[in-house]
Amino acid sequence: MEDSEYGQLVAHLGESGALGAGWRGAFLRTPRSSFLPECIWAEEGPGGYRKVTRGGNAEEWHAKANADDVVVTQLDDGAEGGPGTATSSVSMPTLVARMLGHLDVRGSGQSVLEIGSGWTTGLLCARVGAPRTVSVEIDPQVAERARGALAALGHSPVLVVGDGTRGFLERAPYDRVSSTAAVRRVPYAWVEQCKPGGVVVTPWGTSFCNAGLLKLRVGEGGDAGPEAVGRFVDSVSFMWIRNERPPADAGAGRDQAEARYGPSAISPESVLESVHCAFSIGLHLPTVRYRVVWNDSDPQATRRLVLWDVDGSRAVAFFHEWKADDAVKQTGPRDLWTEATAARAWWQRHGMPELTRFGVTVTRSAQQVWLDQPDQVIATV
Repeated sequence: MEDSEYGQLVAHLGESGALGAGWRGAFLRTPRSSFLPECIWAEEGPGGYRKVTRGGNAEEWHAKANADDVVVTQLDDGAEGGPGTATSSVSMPTLVARMLGHLDVRGSGQSVLEIGSGWTTGLLCARVGAPRTVSVEIDPQVAERARGALAALGHSPVLVVGDGTRGFLERAPYDRVSSTAAVRRVPYAWVEQCKPGGVVVTPWGTSFCNAGLLKLRVGEGGDAGPEAVGRFVDSVSFMWIRNERPPADAGAGRDQAEARYGPSAISPESVLESVHCAFSIGLHLPTVRYRVVWNDSDPQATRRLVLWDVDGSRAVAFFHEWKADDAVKQTGPRDLWTEATAARAWWQRHGMPELTRFGVTVTRSAQQVWLDQPDQVIATV
C-alpha cells in the first residue's frame, strides 16, 4: 500500500509539471517515508501540534508521509518542554521537486554541496551519486537519522555535522550548492566553494516575508573573490537556517505611555494582499516582523495587524475603521506603520512587481537586492 501511495505521489509531481527532467527515477528510488522519524507532528489548532507515531497511528503516519505537504519532524530543536515551535521538517514534495529542477543538475558527473540532511540528500545521491554528494547538518540527531536512512537505501555520502553556513571546504569546489533552509543573507562561503559557472539555489527571505527561491550563477573569481548574480525564480517557504531565525515579539506588554496615535492612509489588508506585495515590503523593512491578532468574541472590531522590530519599535493597525483617528498606535524610535505604508506605495508605483522581477548580487563585501537589472539596486542586506 505504501509503495502504491508513494508512486501516486511521484506521478502527481510529474503530471503537475513540478518534476524536472531526469528526476523521476531518483524520486521513485527514494521513498519519502524512509526519512521520517517514528514520531512526527500534525497541526492542531492555531500554532499547536499533536504527536503522530508510526506505531500508534500507522494509517495517519503513512498518509502524511505520502501526501504533497510538509511534515514537521521536530519541535523546539528537540528540547523537552518548549513552546512547541516547529524547528525541523521534511519539505513539501512539490517544492522539493521544483527546487531540484532549478538546481540544473546535469547527471552523475557533478558534485553537490547540500545544506541540511534528509530526503533531499537521498534524492541527490540517487541522481548524482553518493560519492559526489556532501551534506552538512547542524543537528546531530537529524544527521544520525539521515545517515541511517541513507545507508538503508545503499548511500554513503559525506555527511558532516556542523554549521552549514560555512559550507565544507575540504571537498570544494562544487558544481552546485543547494540549501533546504532559508537565509536572509547568502553565506559567502557557498559562493567561494562553488565552481565558476556553478549554481547556488537557496530559499531566501526577510523577517517580514520568507518567500523567495533564489538562483545564483557564480562568476569567475578576481582579486576580491567570485561574484554571484541571480534572480528569484519561485515562491517557496522553508524553515530558517538556525542562526538566522528572526527574533520573537519581545515588545508585547511594554509601557506604551509614549504611544503615537493616528489614522491609517491605507487598509492593513493591502500590505498583505499578495506574496509579491509582502515580499517587496520586506525588502524595505528587512528586520520587521508582523502577525495578525484578533479577539474571537468580536473579530470584526478587534482584528489588527501588529508590526515590531528588534530596536523596540512597534505598531498596531486596526483593520476595522482604519481611517479613525486612533486606528494606528506606534511606539518606539520608529513609526513602523508609516514605513510599511511607504513601502507599499513604492511597490504600487513600480507596477506591483512579482517577486521574480527581483534579484540579488553577492560579493565578499556586500549583498544587493535589485529590481529587473543589477544596476537598479533597491536594498543592501
